[in-house]
Amino acid sequence: MLQALWASLVATLYVYLRPMFKWIIRRVTGKCELLRITYQYPKGAARTKYVEYSLRHSSQNELKRLVKETDTNIEAAVVLVMKTKMILPEVHSQFEHVFRQCLTQINGYIRLQHTVETIRQVKYSSENSDHEDKLMKLWTVLTDGEKLTSRTSSQWSQLGFQGNDPQTDFRGMGQLGLDQLLYFATKYTAEARSMLSKSHNQYFGYSFAIVGINLTELVYTLLRYGNLRTHFYNSKTAKPTLEDFHEVYCYVFYNFDSFWFAEKPKDIMEFGRLREKYRKKLVAKLREKDTIFTADFQNKQNS
Repeated sequence: MLQALWASLVATLYVYLRPMFKWIIRRVTGKCELLRITYQYPKGAARTKYVEYSLRHSSQNELKRLVKETDTNIEAAVVLVMKTKMILPEVHSQFEHVFRQCLTQINGYIRLQHTVETIRQVKYSSENSDHEDKLMKLWTVLTDGEKLTSRTSSQWSQLGFQGNDPQTDFRGMGQLGLDQLLYFATKYTAEARSMLSKSHNQYFGYSFAIVGINLTELVYTLLRYGNLRTHFYNSKTAKPTLEDFHEVYCYVFYNFDSFWFAEKPKDIMEFGRLREKYRKKLVAKLREKDTIFTADFQNKQNS
């Protein structure tokens, strides 16, 4: 309790004293905070996060908006910041390029959050032909063309769905859950089929599709709360795409499979506990400044 109160007090004091510290350091160094960051840190997540923090806590609303809006004009924003902070390009020639890159990454992450949320909110519907086509393709790819006797069938349990109609299993993550399962199955078919086979293990089996959808919720949450900034700011100098997000999902699902079997759970009832343990492991990894989520099988496929 006392430790929490002390941390809260320190944080509060920092908020009030930060402007004074910034003013003093600028007077001593002759450089604003953003300029100091570009000089002090190499390319990567640490630099971009510090730029983001500086803008988010700026006393000027027009600078704060640069890390909140999805439609930021990057070139106009670079001009605005250089003018506002009185940064002369002929004196600090590297700033414009470095700041543009950081702002591109920051804005790209915000746009990705918006895109993913939009897809997640689309509910799966059996009346939507696009949804149904994707579901049938998922079946075909994972079963290597085995014939499905009926749209509503107990055969769906082979893929790890709960009932005779997979539609009900997509409720939480909507279209996003289907899209990510299908992306993994179509791009990394050998790995997906191998995992599906392993999921039928007599002792440590799990429901492949249900776990896959649950892990969609996990990576969605990591994206929503900013944890995945570390990965994207390290791996992408341009704006991250939806495909880049799906690649993170493939990494998380593939590694969860290995984690699950290494833990040797007593039964599927241990899923909740082990999922939380795995989540904490991912979050801890993302606190490391150089983290990039890429597995060997992805490097081979994308090389």
